[in-house]
Amino acid sequence: MIWIAAPVLIGLGLSQVYATEIWQSYYRTLGALGPNGVRLNGMVSLIIGGPIVTLHNVWSGPPLLLTLFGWLLLLESAMCLVLPGAGLAGLSDIEGETRGRVIRCAGVALIVIGGVLAVHAVTSIG
Repeated sequence: MIWIAAPVLIGLGLSQVYATEIWQSYYRTLGALGPNGVRLNGMVSLIIGGPIVTLHNVWSGPPLLLTLFGWLLLLESAMCLVLPGAGLAGLSDIEGETRGRVIRCAGVALIVIGGVLAVHAVTSIG
């Protein structure tokens, strides 16, 4: 699972850092869809977080980062699906450069998590 997750997280993080305006547009579009956009965001989080938690439930060492990431995605999914109004406030309240900074910070976090997982995967061979 780490061999798949590490490059995906690094690539996703790089896209958030270097293509921030595309991510801003994505979140604006979801916000414009109202509660249905929040539910769509929740389903995406569920589709990604569910397999991570199911297939990679590791609670020690660097792989713990992937498990925590999966659980955070499931928590986000639950919030979006059960309380779409709260999720809509999150999608709509942040605008402009603040939203860009949040997206870039999330991207950096994904790059770090992916990097730690990649280093762990490479060093644990053999």
